[in-house]
Amino acid sequence: MTRRFPPLLRRLRIAVSRFARDNRGSMTVEAALVLPLWIWGYTMSYQFFDAFREQSVNLRAAYTISDMISREADAIGPNYIEDLHDVFDYLTRTSHPTWIRVTSVYYDTNAKVYKRYWSYGTSPDHPAHTDTTIKAEKDRLPNMLVGETVVLVETGMYYEPVLNVGIADMWYTNFIPTRPRFASKVEYNSAK
Repeated sequence: MTRRFPPLLRRLRIAVSRFARDNRGSMTVEAALVLPLWIWGYTMSYQFFDAFREQSVNLRAAYTISDMISREADAIGPNYIEDLHDVFDYLTRTSHPTWIRVTSVYYDTNAKVYKRYWSYGTSPDHPAHTDTTIKAEKDRLPNMLVGETVVLVETGMYYEPVLNVGIADMWYTNFIPTRPRFASKVEYNSAK
């Protein structure tokens, strides 16, 4: 016994099988389907690349500032650090807020704590370190020998994404301890 389909179902079955075998396409329809995904992928790639590029530029500028301070044989002061802040802004080429904090740190072997010789911050939100705030950073500071100091350079740069693709506004911060190169410690003079 052969199975007979009603005429409407037979025509529908023939149309569906013909459609399934058809390998022709319309470029316009395909482009309309794929173009939004392609644009989304391109903008995501651009935004993530820009975020990582800004972070890299910020880190390199922070290491440059740290290296400049570590090579100082003379005392530095607030004016010098404010000028370094201008250099940092120039190197990062940002129009967003930035800040720098420079601290000379040593390890007190008697009290077994990190302490500061001096500290200066260019932002009211990131003021100069105190001995208490330096103690809180003990896990991030290197082990030091008796009489050794490090210059701690901290920088921050605000980053605001160009496109809204899932990356939030954020601060890129760096924490860079560097040993002085030509002296036992970098001196500070508030008149300079």
